[in-house]
Amino acid sequence: MSDRASNGTSGIRKRLQDHWGKFEYNKSRKIENASDGLVTGADGNAPEVIDLTSDREVDDGTDTSETDISGGDSSGGTTNSPSTVAENMVDQGSSGEEVTFPFRLIKSEIYDKTTTSEHFITLEQIFGHPDLSQSWLFSFQYELDYILPMFHEETRITIVAQKGTILPVTQFTPQVSTLLKRMKTLLVYMPPYACHHSKMIVNQYKNGDCQIFIPSNNFTSAETNIPQQIVWCGPRLKPILGKPQSSLFGSSLLTYLKGYRLDLTTLISALEELDFKQLDDSGTDFVFAHPEVATSGLALLNDRLQNQHHAHKRENYMHHYLCQVSTIGSPVKAGLRTPGNLFTHLMIPLFSGLLDPKTNSKTHTGRKIYELPDLKERLDANKIKTYIIYPTDQEIRKCPMGYMAGGWFHHHWMRNETTKKLYMTLKNWSVFYKLQPAAGSLRGSTPSHTKFYMKSTTSSLNSVPFEEVDWLLFTTGNLSFNAWGSPSSKPRNYEVGVLLTPRGGTKITVSSAEELVYGKFNGLGTVLGGLQLRNIKKVCVMVPFNISPAPYSYSDDSFCISSTYKELDTHGHSHQPQD
Repeated sequence: MSDRASNGTSGIRKRLQDHWGKFEYNKSRKIENASDGLVTGADGNAPEVIDLTSDREVDDGTDTSETDISGGDSSGGTTNSPSTVAENMVDQGSSGEEVTFPFRLIKSEIYDKTTTSEHFITLEQIFGHPDLSQSWLFSFQYELDYILPMFHEETRITIVAQKGTILPVTQFTPQVSTLLKRMKTLLVYMPPYACHHSKMIVNQYKNGDCQIFIPSNNFTSAETNIPQQIVWCGPRLKPILGKPQSSLFGSSLLTYLKGYRLDLTTLISALEELDFKQLDDSGTDFVFAHPEVATSGLALLNDRLQNQHHAHKRENYMHHYLCQVSTIGSPVKAGLRTPGNLFTHLMIPLFSGLLDPKTNSKTHTGRKIYELPDLKERLDANKIKTYIIYPTDQEIRKCPMGYMAGGWFHHHWMRNETTKKLYMTLKNWSVFYKLQPAAGSLRGSTPSHTKFYMKSTTSSLNSVPFEEVDWLLFTTGNLSFNAWGSPSSKPRNYEVGVLLTPRGGTKITVSSAEELVYGKFNGLGTVLGGLQLRNIKKVCVMVPFNISPAPYSYSDDSFCISSTYKELDTHGHSHQPQD
């Protein structure tokens, strides 16, 4: 290991080793132990399995290094033989419409041992493609003993990671040793409370084609298998013949990559030669957060949604805004007179057109830049309904993995009087919703580590929101100021995502994983039946929740990881506070 990398071993690294080290690196044994509840804390409480996105580094700046992170000597062993990844699925529906399915549910070795579906995907399929030449990985956590055996030994791997978030190899095989010799590690140094939270894979194949994947999970075994995870699978992109064409998706992706102070020349050069027309034509855009890029995060998303404003229009429509995340950050104070929630107090007012930060404080003397007095009344007057899907403590307690599944979910609403007051305000506004799993669901109320933001319009009380959407964002960005920044300030995190909007007659529809993967009709597109116009293209987005979620009852409360829960979970464990 290089001196610089060795000196960079940090508190994050130590916590990663402590926590993920509780899981056996032999994959089948590790998951069986977790499923059977054999991995327990010393005090008999639920094991502490956490998402470390709130941790911080003391170093600033960035560094590029060819790092040996092997951590020991080579020894013999067996190799893995992963299957190949399927192409982006397209189905010709029963009534003639073409339906594309770019989202897959990650198959869990805990919940899905006996289940098969074309809507599943595994990391082995992505990393182990026999024609894979190079793979660039962006993530916040890496467990190399878990992911490296999935690659063929001739694959060249580049890892982009925050310093201190890589667990080195401890189990060597000739295959892994060969991969390590070729592997390049690019380290990003983050300031306190910020993190390299992006999750993205760019695969280049032997024929020059590239494919982009955005998973909701970091590259560790526990995170891949315990909470629910979904992957956006981009189409195979071919090198363009002749002069490269302008592309909104491609331009945004390259802007994100060029913002790194790292040597990503090979990746950027490969992407500059690609034809992104498939993505542009389907209404897919790349939306990101980047602390070094002027227009990113909330400023970028707000710019992309300028044509979606509807406030103050005298129309008999209901406007539904939904957010499903794994973390709800601290109350937003900047630009508001009273601390508010990022989604309800800033995002929705911006995206709907209720708020124009450029004129708000100028035209209203004494008003702060993002302040909207009587916000709830304004939302109601403009027929805006808000949904925040976040697991309750009861959902966590009763899901198949119990409190262990709650380790990735951070909403510290009990922390102080300010957080409690905002939480109770939002609960009184009836914005919180549950997953609403189907009876007998294999995954039950297992929470999802995904982050979805979407907007739907309905014209009658009988219309079902979110069957079809005006726009939808799948991203790594949680509901926090660090992830998004504001219209006038940069985000602190690195985040990536895809924004889908109807374009050229293409509709964006939404269906639950319960329907697509586990339902009676789990073939391609069959659950989307009903009366449809012929030959209308649709992009179907798979989400890990019922698109008619259940509102919190009076007795429901959001799971608060920093609180004590004495009630025992499905494995007989209680929950002790975690930061």
